[in-house]
Amino acid sequence: MSKKEIPQDELPEDATNIIGEKKSKEELLTLDQDDESLNRWKKSLIKENTEDEYGENDKRQVIIKELRVIVKDREDIIFEMEPEEKLKNLKKNPFVLKEGCEYRFKIIFIVRKDIVTGLKWMNFVYKKGIRVDKSNEMIGSYAPQKEPYEYLTPMETAPSGMMARGQYKAKSRFLDDDLNSHLEYEYAFRIKKKWPEEEK
Repeated sequence: MSKKEIPQDELPEDATNIIGEKKSKEELLTLDQDDESLNRWKKSLIKENTEDEYGENDKRQVIIKELRVIVKDREDIIFEMEPEEKLKNLKKNPFVLKEGCEYRFKIIFIVRKDIVTGLKWMNFVYKKGIRVDKSNEMIGSYAPQKEPYEYLTPMETAPSGMMARGQYKAKSRFLDDDLNSHLEYEYAFRIKKKWPEEEK
């Protein structure tokens, strides 16, 4: 988990690089005690923090275990994100999207040690060195637990046409409300007129 300064053009629109003091789980429980609905929500987030397979020496709070590209009527494209050495494969081995196809992402992750608030998945997409897209997917707030969480992004449609086809590079970051960067990586993909098996 890193709190290094993030470039201004890579911040969420409602964020600043000025970080407030992080509150503990106990402090969160004492805030706005007169608001019953808020108290129920906070208590639902604050669960017993049990030991996990990663051990005390692993300081990570959010661990992204797997990323899936889900394309309608096709098998999922699965990327293992653990251990982090595997992230290099995302850039070396671009996945393919057929123009106009419907797709979404599934993120499988673990939260440990403390509550994470306002977890976001930010993507910056480039074609021929020019940024062509910026997205900020709000995943939410989660309490630590042994079992992985799963998050599905909304369905999207891949762009179509000759100008849209080609190779893209992307930079991703998982960021929370305190601007902790839990994971940064790069990946690549291609948009083609046909699926690979249709080109044979």
